[in-house]
Amino acid sequence: MTDGLTTRVVEDETDWDALRGPWDALYRSSPRASTPLDFQWLRCWWEVYGPAYGLGGLRIITLWRGETLAAVLPLYVDGGKGAAMAVRCLRFLSTGEAEYEETCPDYLDLLHLPGEGAACAEAAWAAVNGLSWDTLELLDLPGDSPLRYAGNAPPGMKVASRGVCPVANLEGGFEAYLQQLSYKTRKRARQEIRKVEQAGAQMQLATPDESAAYFEDLVRLHQARWTSEGKAGCFAAPRFTEFNRRLIDAWSGTGRVVLARLALANEAYVVLYGFVTGAKFDLYQTGVGTVEGTAIYSPGTVSNLLLMGALADRGVVRYDFLRGESAYKKSLTSEGCELISLHCFRGSVRTMVDCLVRFIRRAVRKVLRVMTRR
Repeated sequence: MTDGLTTRVVEDETDWDALRGPWDALYRSSPRASTPLDFQWLRCWWEVYGPAYGLGGLRIITLWRGETLAAVLPLYVDGGKGAAMAVRCLRFLSTGEAEYEETCPDYLDLLHLPGEGAACAEAAWAAVNGLSWDTLELLDLPGDSPLRYAGNAPPGMKVASRGVCPVANLEGGFEAYLQQLSYKTRKRARQEIRKVEQAGAQMQLATPDESAAYFEDLVRLHQARWTSEGKAGCFAAPRFTEFNRRLIDAWSGTGRVVLARLALANEAYVVLYGFVTGAKFDLYQTGVGTVEGTAIYSPGTVSNLLLMGALADRGVVRYDFLRGESAYKKSLTSEGCELISLHCFRGSVRTMVDCLVRFIRRAVRKVLRVMTRR
């Protein structure tokens, strides 16, 4: 027990499912609530990705004050596909996948009650320090996470920047947002919106019955763009596609998931897909095509602007583009949130063997490259 907190580490799916009610109540009140900390997101990920990546098992740290769930830190052990001497990496749930099928969740963190951040971070690290693991990799926390500043973090923990999430401030409504932009960007935004109106195109938000069709449009447009550049596209990964289908099925009709499309003559040319948490929208994926026969120059940009207007009318005050260096994101945003990662390793036999194997592999590859040049 730390500072009046009781710690329980959940390793069984049945015990995890029994936490759904307390978890949802914590999520609704937590200042750290984000899309990938929602119980539904994490449970879907575990069902789809867990059999491939979670062989080391769940390690969900829960902290309680009496009968009240005060905080959760959703972790699992990546057991290296079950190999006997594989390095046991402690990770956030919904991270650790191969690059081609990763879900890229931003704003993972310690989910805690208001005013409990510091105490719960200390208790969470105490629990982490008591677990069996070889390496720790926690990705994409907000830069001000209480986990970053707790005094009992694992020895040797390193903090690294993961980039910045560009955010558009919609407080005061869409017109007030436009006034924050540069004169040139604001003028271009208004021109593009007028072009959409003149072309007869519309920004449409999916109803629950339309969500599946909008998602198929998203996949089609997204894949067409990436395959035209000789790349696979994220929806080529079956697990990634299945994960998102499950989320949409679970959240359709709740207001959590947003699927919006720019359509002309009932044909989709742009689809935007994201999630609402509180008064914040996260833009998760896009599919952008060319609106043939019109003067619309930047269909993706203008679609974001139109969606901002629609969401602002619904009370959304932050439109988060999530991580990325796209020029259009920078031009449309007024602030940013830094993300960080936390890393450390223990000097176990497993980590030493892993380092040796990696060294030998690099040496062999180097020798082979030299030999092929002769």
